[in-house]
Formats: sequence, structure tokens, C-alpha cells
Amino acid sequence: MISFKKALTRYLIPLAAAGVIAPAMAQPTTHKLKTRSKKTEPHAINQTAAPALPASAASAPAASRKTVAPADNTESINVTALRGGSVAAALDEQRRGSGVASVMSREQIEQAPETNLSDILTRLPGVSAYSDMASGQAATGEAQYMTIRGLDSSYNAYMLNGERIAPADPSTRAISFDMLAPYGITSIKVSKSTTADMDGDAIGGAIDIRTPTAFDFVGPYQKITLQGQLNDKAAQIGTQDLGGTAQVEFARRFGRDGRFGVYATGYYSSKGVLADAVAPNTSYTPTLLSQAGVTSLNQASQLSTQQLKYDLFSSSLKRYGGSLSLNYKGDNQELYFLGTYGQYNVNINDNQVSLRGANSGYGSDGVYQSATATRGQYFETDDSAQLLTTQKLGGTTRTGDWTVNYDVFNSYGVQSSPNQVEASMYGNTIVNGPFTFDVANTTLPRAVASSAALSRLYDQNTDRFWKTQGRDSRSTADMFGIHAGAAYRFHSDILKSIVFGFKVSDTQRQAWHHPYFHDDNNFVYDGPFFGGENWAYNNAAGPVVGAVPGRNVNAFGGAAGDFRLLDRDWIKNTTVPYKYQNDPNGAGDYTKNDWNANTSRGSERIYAAFVELNLQAGPVDIHPGFRYEYTDFSGAHWKSNGDDATGSFIDVKQSYGTPLPYLNINWRPTDLSVLRFSVRRSLTRPAFGLINGATSLTLDSLTNRIISVSEPNPNLRPTTATVFDFSGELYNHHSGVVSASVYYKQIQKFVFTSVSGTSNSSTLGGNVPTNAYTNNGTEYQMPMNGGGATLEGIELNAQQTLYFLPGWLGGFGVNGNITLQHSVADSNIAGHPNTALPRAPEMMYNLGVFYNRGPVHFDLNYNYIGPQLLSVNSTLPDFYLQPTQRLDLSMKYRFGWGLTGTLAMQNLLNTPAYWETMGKGKAYLAYDGSANGAFVQTGRTYLAGLTGQF
Repeated sequence: MISFKKALTRYLIPLAAAGVIAPAMAQPTTHKLKTRSKKTEPHAINQTAAPALPASAASAPAASRKTVAPADNTESINVTALRGGSVAAALDEQRRGSGVASVMSREQIEQAPETNLSDILTRLPGVSAYSDMASGQAATGEAQYMTIRGLDSSYNAYMLNGERIAPADPSTRAISFDMLAPYGITSIKVSKSTTADMDGDAIGGAIDIRTPTAFDFVGPYQKITLQGQLNDKAAQIGTQDLGGTAQVEFARRFGRDGRFGVYATGYYSSKGVLADAVAPNTSYTPTLLSQAGVTSLNQASQLSTQQLKYDLFSSSLKRYGGSLSLNYKGDNQELYFLGTYGQYNVNINDNQVSLRGANSGYGSDGVYQSATATRGQYFETDDSAQLLTTQKLGGTTRTGDWTVNYDVFNSYGVQSSPNQVEASMYGNTIVNGPFTFDVANTTLPRAVASSAALSRLYDQNTDRFWKTQGRDSRSTADMFGIHAGAAYRFHSDILKSIVFGFKVSDTQRQAWHHPYFHDDNNFVYDGPFFGGENWAYNNAAGPVVGAVPGRNVNAFGGAAGDFRLLDRDWIKNTTVPYKYQNDPNGAGDYTKNDWNANTSRGSERIYAAFVELNLQAGPVDIHPGFRYEYTDFSGAHWKSNGDDATGSFIDVKQSYGTPLPYLNINWRPTDLSVLRFSVRRSLTRPAFGLINGATSLTLDSLTNRIISVSEPNPNLRPTTATVFDFSGELYNHHSGVVSASVYYKQIQKFVFTSVSGTSNSSTLGGNVPTNAYTNNGTEYQMPMNGGGATLEGIELNAQQTLYFLPGWLGGFGVNGNITLQHSVADSNIAGHPNTALPRAPEMMYNLGVFYNRGPVHFDLNYNYIGPQLLSVNSTLPDFYLQPTQRLDLSMKYRFGWGLTGTLAMQNLLNTPAYWETMGKGKAYLAYDGSANGAFVQTGRTYLAGLTGQF
């Protein structure tokens, strides 16, 4: 039996191409509909109601996005064509849509100073972005994942040109926006109330990124952009601080009456960033002896830690890729091929100094302290290579009262961490104290002791190079699908059209994580593999830290003492050439279990069908619809037999059907105003890696104590929700809009990360290093289905050019939006039943001032995202992400001759990129065993560029 993928590639794509090319060649050459194109902002748009097309038609090339009903003898359609990518076109699409949405235009994207798409999108109402520190991503200064109205990024649907993007990250349904550069994009639509012809797994909403076609431009188009940038924190320390961008765009229409079009763009971008980060390196303990017996740290008035860690992350980022659009546009036939390619590579060096108290307890004064302390040094590469390609071949055919659209699509995503190496350096110097670790200044905690003790503790040459570990990891998602829909137009006063269709997708998933050595054990420098001894950490045979290639820098105001940035190539060369080899007297012999222990694979097929009616009653249009989605998932992951050598793959299966009703109602009292109401059902499927995978561990490199354990949960069920939206929007002829929205989401079986101090399993599984052990400080993390949850909020948005001001002042404009919301969730955790939803801030807002008159343009924008719950803890205070705040400035000057100069500054206020705390307040940095850094700063970035449009 031939596979779904082979059938798609061998038969469906060629047949679809042949079936649409033949009728295209036979199309008449005269145009029955004339449009008038303007470069200036349009005034009123007068268009009689037309039946809605399926979403794939609305997300096709820009020339196809216009919803034009078949010709009729009794109705006329007057269309004012809008320049593709303009603010006016974006607002017009937003106004005409059947649901609540925000559309960002090409103009707005190009005016933003950010060089990554996720930070740009946070300017839209109700949209926020975030990164975490599990792989050091927040240390790049860029956000990675998007949320809509405060729901976690996995609750959204992500599309490129109307079809889904394959989620390569096994731990989430979200898409890494690292792979999506803000170049070659004509618009981005964020749908907050979806319709039956859109994918149903969008509790938060849907994000559709559209690339240009030749029909988005007036005449031939070519553009070259050059830009340079500087990160000030990297410049201060002396790591890579410069970067730049080059982009070329080209668009042409050709053939009879300009019916054929080609658009192509290519880009290359690089940047260097430095981040400093601090965090506790072990769990907290009540500071006062009188509170030592509390059952939860919430009950203690003051807390202490006995270890601190200081990290410098130096990052080198590169993005390159492009897109291609080929189009044919006839009177009744449109064809297109859309392709994109994006590559994102980042090399991150994490240099860490740790100050580690020992022999800790309560002193005679009843205060927690450490009698002695030692110093440690650590190095890790957190490199990431990500790839995303998409292809879509399809068309739209109109005949009589029928409009039919069809496409086949493929999306392929890769996330990998090649040659990840970590190194540990310790010594035999024990410094007598006593020591306390002052965390009162949460942004820079310090060790407190006598000056002589601190001087000895800070000496880097008390540590020697001891051992390394390494691993390779990679995950892929390969999605193929077919999608077709049809709209039939009725000639009646009430029932305007019916839309129906189907979609089938098949995603093949693979993920693996190979440790370099048996059980991910230590590879000792000059150890047994090389004929030496299996040196202990306090008797290492490697060079002292000061003799390891690298250089000393001044960091953390001296709080970490000597700080040396080590040479990554030297460290990798101690380890990478020997990976996957036997080390019988050291790490051990490499086994089948070592290679397979973190390997999983799976297949997910989704079958969907939908139908939607489009009704019109005077100024009211009504869109009832129904969608049914059936999910069939099968996967397998490796399970060890417990003998540390062998194992087998075990199967995981899930299948379920989900009915999804929809209702969207719009009252349009005037051409420039609309009141909307919608109610719908939606779902979110559990991520691949949350139900099918191996247990992962994080260890203390000195003691082999297991710091954290993360386990999948094959019993996770999909989250479902009923979503209500009500909104009002008022537009004007000067790119102005005022809107207000109220929403309510009733969620069942939401997914959250449960963190506990008690083992959920007697067998850890995976690669458990020799002599590893757990204690009461070990964190156990597992995704869980909670009970019910509700999210309710209000969203206000306004944008207006101040055209009524006299003279040059009329070039000013203002924009602002605010989202206020509240969530309550039942966690099903004993003693902690009620919680907020993870990643659901109670407040988000943007404030902006812009100017656009003559050759001058500037844009000043302030973005605020409130505190967010990260994890629910059973015995500790919950972990929170503190507010993120950012002020950005962009200035442009048009010199003439098609040349425009740009100056921009990011993060003018030098606010932290990431700030994780234990508890909702700022008193205590979080101790997160799976990440380095709880308070992370990346500094400011300055940009200068020149664009030539010819």
C-alpha cells in the first residue's frame, strides 16, 4: 500500500498542476473588472456584500485574496484596489473580515527596528512574546514564541500563506519564530475569532504570515537593503558585537495583460549579543532556625541559598533564506506556487562561575550559613540550528456561481543542537568562612564573608580542568497535506452562499538525543581513555583555569571574582573527536541503550471537513459553521530494560474526534463601523514530546546529584475550550481605528508543568549517569492535564494620524492598545487547587508615537507585558516571569533617488530580557535546575541602514 506522502508527491501534485494549467491557458484575455490603484491612502471603500471564500483562497497570493463574487446581472461591485502591504490595505482587510482580527502591514513591519519577527508582532493588541533559558535562548535578546491574549504559544495555530507550519520542537505545538525573519513579508494576520474553514486547534487564535507576490506592487519593483548593528554590552566586554543585514527583492509582471507574475527575495543577517545572568544554584532554605520546620517555603518570612552562579552568554546569530512566488491571474482562473526557505543558526558560549557553600546549617545566632565554600567554573555550548521550508501549489477557479480553491502543501522543520559540549572545572581548595549568600539585591546577589576569605574564593586558579560531557540532538517534522474548498453563491436576499471543503494532513516526527559517552557519564581530561587515572573532581589533571586558552574580563562588578571566557574550540577538541567511543575504565562502553534512550518517532494524521453558511439581513452578516477534526496519532519511544545496556521501542497511540461548531455575527451600520459577536469550540492537541519521549535529567556536575527530572506523560489529553468574543470597531479615512473587545474562554483539561519534590517514578529511565542520586532538593517535572480554567479579558486599541493639526504637525500620529485579563484554573494538585493559567499576564499594553511627513519618519514604541506564571509547584512558591518592558526607536529619512536611510535603537531603557522569580514578587530569583540564569540582561542594540528602491 502506497504511503500518504508518496501519493501526495507522485500523483496529487502533478494532477493538480495539470488540472489547473490546462484551463488557465484557455482563459479569455479581456478583463471584466477594472480596478483603480493608488499609492496614497484610500478614502471610502464601497463594496456590496460578497460570499466568503474558504480560508485558503483568502490566504492565497495577494491578487487572489480579494473576495470577488461571480458576476451577476442584478448586482455590481465597486472595488478600490489598495497597494499591497500598506497600512490602509491592512486596516481594510481587518474591517471587512468576518471575525475579530489584527493585521500588520509590510509598512509597519519595515518601520519597526527589531530584527526578529516575534518582537515586532508584540505591537499588536493582545499579542506577546517570550523566550526561556532552558537552552539559553533568552540570552540572545530575542523572543522566540508568541502568545495571543495571554494563552501559552502552544494554543495557537501558525500558518505561512494560509497553510500550517510544521512544529519541529517536540516539546510544544508552538513555532519557533527564530526561523521567521521580518524580510519579504507583505502582511501578518492575527485572528482572534476563527471560522469553520480554518484549522480548529486555535484556542488562542491563529497567526498567518503572508509573503508578497508581483501583484502586490505597482509596476516593476526592485529593492536593496543594507544594515549594520552594534550590541553595546558585547562591545563593553569585547565579544562579537557587530552584525548586519543584506536583502534583495525583485518583482515583475509579464505576459499578455500582465497576467503572470514573479516575486523573489533573499536575505542574510548576522548579529552578536552578550548577556549576563545570575541565579541561585540550589534550592532555598528558611533563613531563621525558628522557621526551619515549615512544610512549605511559602510559610517562611525569609529565605537563604547556599550557592550562586554567574553566567556570561556570548551569542553569534545568523539568518538567511528567501521566498519565491509564481502567479497566474486570469479572469476566472488563478494559479500560484509559493515557496519559502529560512535557516537560523546560533552559536552560544555559556561561561559560568559558581560559588558553592558547604557544611551549611544554622549558626549560634540562628541564621542559616555555610561554614566553608568552594569555587567552580563551567562552560557549555548551547548552539542551535533551525530550518523551515514551505511549499504551496494551488489555485482558484470561478465558473458561474461556483468558486473553487485547492492546494497541496508541504512544510518541513528541523531543530538541532549539534556538538553540545559542557566542561567542568573544580579544585581541592576549601575556603573557611562562615559564608552567607545575600540575595537581597535580586539582580546581583553576592557571597558575604571576610575580605580574605572572598579573595581566596574568587581565585580562578584554585580550579583545574576536570571533565567534559557532550551530546547531539535533532528533531524534525515533515508535514504534507491537501486542502480543497468550494463556495456556491445563491441569488437570494438572505442566504448568500455556502462554503464547504476538507483538509487532510500527515506529519512525520522524529527526535533523538545522543549522549557522547555511556550513560552520559563524565569524560575525564587525561583520564582512563588516554591511559590516565579516573581523576576525582578535587584532584583533576587538567590545566588551571588561568592556563586554559581564553581571556579574562571584568564582569558582575567583581561579585564573581576572576572571570575567564574560555576558548570554545579548545574545549570542543578535548571531547568531540572521541564521541560515541568506548571508555571501559572511565565512562564505560557505549551501548545500544545509550544510542536509543532518547529517541522517539511518530505520525500524526488529521482529517478535517467543514461547512459554513453566509447569511445577510440588511447590515447584518451571519456566518454559522461546523467543522469536524479527527486526529490519529501513533508513536514509539525507547524504553530501557533496566540493565543499562538494552531496551526496546514501545508504542504510544491516541485517536479522537472533535466536533467544532462556530457562529460569527457582524453588524455593519456604516461602511466604516462594525460590531461583532462570535462563539466557537476549539481544541489544542498535546505536543509530540509531551506524550511520547524519554525522561531527561539535569545533574550537578560536581556531585552527580540529580537536580531535575523531566518526564513525558502519555496519558495527556487534548485541551478543549468554548470561546466567546464581542467587539466594536470604528474606522476613518485617515488610517485611523478605534476598537474595543471583550472575550471569555472556558477551557477544559488545560496542560501545565507540575513541579514537585517527590519522585513520580521509581525508575528514572533514559540515560542515568553512574552514581547519580536524588534527594529532597530534586525537582520532578511532568506535563499534566488540569481541570477547568477560565480566561476573561478586555482589549482596547486606537490608532490615528493627527492630520487635523496645522502644517508639519499634521505628520504626527499616535497608537496604543491595552489588554486586561484574568484567569482562574483548577490544577488538580492537592493543596494547590487554584492557580492562574501559565503564560497569561493580567496586563499587556503598547504606547506609540510616530511621525510621517515629507522625507521624515520616526516611530517610538513602548511595550509592556505583565507577570506570567511559569510553573505550578507543590511545596514551593510558584515560578513567575517578571514584567518585560521595552522602549524602541526607529528613524528614517528619504533622500530621494529611491534612497532611504535608517537609524534605530532597541531596548533604550536597558531593561532585562528575562527575569524569573520564585513567587509573584521580586524578592527571590527562581532556582530552576533545568536552566542557567534567572535574571538576564542583554543591553541595547543600535542599527543603521540604507535602502535603495528602483
